[in-house]
Amino acid sequence: MRELTSYLKLMVTAVLVFALPHIAVSKPSGIIEGRVTDTETGSPLVNVNIFLKGTGLGTTTDLQGRYSIAGVPAGKFEIVAQIVGYKEEKRVIELLPNQRMTLDFKLRQSAILLDEIVVTATKTTHLVSDAPIPTSVVTRKQIDKYNALDAGEAVKYLSGIRFNRSFSPMASDVFQIQGLPSRYTLVLLDGERIGGRYPLTQIPTDVVKKVEMVKGPSSVLYGSDAIGGVCNVITRALPRRHFFNTRFSYGSYEAKSLVLTHGGHFGKFGYLISACGNRTEGEEGKRNWYNMENIFGKLGWEKDRRNDWTIRGGYYHEDLSLREAKRFDVGLEGKIGLPDLSNLVVKGYRARSRDKTHVGGALEATVTDEERNRGELRWTGTLFERHLSSLGMEILYKKIEQRIEEGDELIDKSQHMESLYLQDEIIFKPVTLLVAGRLDHHSVWGTHFNPKLALLYKATNWLRLRASVGNAFKAPTSEQLYRRTWHPGGRGFWIKGNPNLEPETSTGYNLELEMQLKDVLHGKLSFFRHDLRDMIDGFWAEPYSVYSYQNIGKALTQGAEAEIKGSLFTENLAGTVKYTFLKTKDKETDKELTYRPHHRATAELGYSNRRFGLSLTLIEEYVGTRFKDWKNEEKLPHYFLTHVRVNQTLLKRLVLFLSINNLFGEKYLDMRFSEDSLTYKTGLTLKF
Repeated sequence: MRELTSYLKLMVTAVLVFALPHIAVSKPSGIIEGRVTDTETGSPLVNVNIFLKGTGLGTTTDLQGRYSIAGVPAGKFEIVAQIVGYKEEKRVIELLPNQRMTLDFKLRQSAILLDEIVVTATKTTHLVSDAPIPTSVVTRKQIDKYNALDAGEAVKYLSGIRFNRSFSPMASDVFQIQGLPSRYTLVLLDGERIGGRYPLTQIPTDVVKKVEMVKGPSSVLYGSDAIGGVCNVITRALPRRHFFNTRFSYGSYEAKSLVLTHGGHFGKFGYLISACGNRTEGEEGKRNWYNMENIFGKLGWEKDRRNDWTIRGGYYHEDLSLREAKRFDVGLEGKIGLPDLSNLVVKGYRARSRDKTHVGGALEATVTDEERNRGELRWTGTLFERHLSSLGMEILYKKIEQRIEEGDELIDKSQHMESLYLQDEIIFKPVTLLVAGRLDHHSVWGTHFNPKLALLYKATNWLRLRASVGNAFKAPTSEQLYRRTWHPGGRGFWIKGNPNLEPETSTGYNLELEMQLKDVLHGKLSFFRHDLRDMIDGFWAEPYSVYSYQNIGKALTQGAEAEIKGSLFTENLAGTVKYTFLKTKDKETDKELTYRPHHRATAELGYSNRRFGLSLTLIEEYVGTRFKDWKNEEKLPHYFLTHVRVNQTLLKRLVLFLSINNLFGEKYLDMRFSEDSLTYKTGLTLKF
């Protein structure tokens, strides 16, 4: 414990050494204010993002379309007005000391949005076009277009992403980035990691503002598990007015869901609360039913965009064949703006979970109780001209208790990790260079260092090049280290953890070329490679009596992704084509990884008419041949699927939706999932 306290004191001191000189500085500042309206109608636009590029200063417009940014130091800035569904507008301004400037914006509707604000890739605020690391965004508009009911359905059609789910015994969300297994993708909710077998299925889109997807190694900022990338589900901002929404859906296999969402605002405080329940009967004769309930809420105080505190929490419950899981979590995040545009972020998080699983159909369940505590302190600011630096410290404490139900033997283990990371974004227009490194000290497997290097080159106003390379790691799970479970299969055997496991490691490479022609055409071409080492795999420690884990595997995934989207003849009609080429290898067997098609493509055609509140989307999906077995002796055939999405808004308060998957009943088999008929979901949303 003394060692843990010493590390904590050292890291807090390091962060505060950077922050305190900036806290002491105070300079004359001015105010920028104005109003944002629709060019055609003149109506005020609500929740438009107004921010000063590269500073962290900004706000959103109120119900009258007005905004005000205080505490702006004297100088020259680029100010940006941006909202989903409209073409962004930029202005270059020069503010004098103590000046009060009025600046109005008129925005024009756009069929595609290219410059969403993102934070996940660098933990600093960027437009997508300015981010040095490749980032994809699923906006609120796209979530509605896909009729996505949960976060998993929202990300399903991103290039390089595979998402399926199965509720069969011992199954889970199948969520792959660039061919890597699901366990190598870190899933976050508002920047905080969430666990369980169905992390994305648990999150109803009623509370989601957007989803940010970062591809490539990201352990330098997020630690363990971020080998393939990071999926950050960002919830809705605290509302500026009271509202109440309810959504009901019904679909194939008697799948029913009900979501109630309410939010409000009083003074500088806001709150958001949502309750969700799902019931799925599953296929006849198969044990793939699924029941889920969860409650999510957050309460916040906001002085301005740079100074706010938010507390959020949730309760999640899942009940499936052979398994029941519960989780409760609560988190606190505070942002403190400092006078010279630097800031401090303080975060704390605590989660407790219980997993009760009848492994292999055993009569007695294995009960696992886990506790996770995490704290983070991060300073971001400008140490030198052209440098945007971030220094952060993180501490993680985990405890696991596991026993076989009705058994006497109890496994009680704990571990902790202290981390220090430094990131520097160096801007020499048209080049931005990112240099970062992270040092982790773990109580079990010692000290590890993970670096990352990234480059953004803006060749022209319409052409950008990104390149990155970095190391990442995945720590052994508590189950892999300490598990002791009875499996009744065959003659019966024990599954035992291995406390001597080392972290799995990887080196990842990404190269991306991005093209943007005004607001009518956008394209990307990217290449990637992941080299994995010390992969943890199962083996018979004692033949057919004890199954355990060891570091043995090596593998690689590599390939290319292409995407092009734009308006077709009119702003109401838009098309998108996405293609992924993937090549994988298990270096131990020299065979391809299973269920990884070499070719995968989707084509979308979407029509939207804002005047009549109508949205129609047709999706054609192609999945190429892939191997079913690790010996590469059985190859599954390719298949085509057609999906349809329709939603209609009536009287601005009622939304009717219909989703049809596999319109023509194509028979196909995929990882933990098979289908041979059309499936559907339909429902309605009421807004008050």
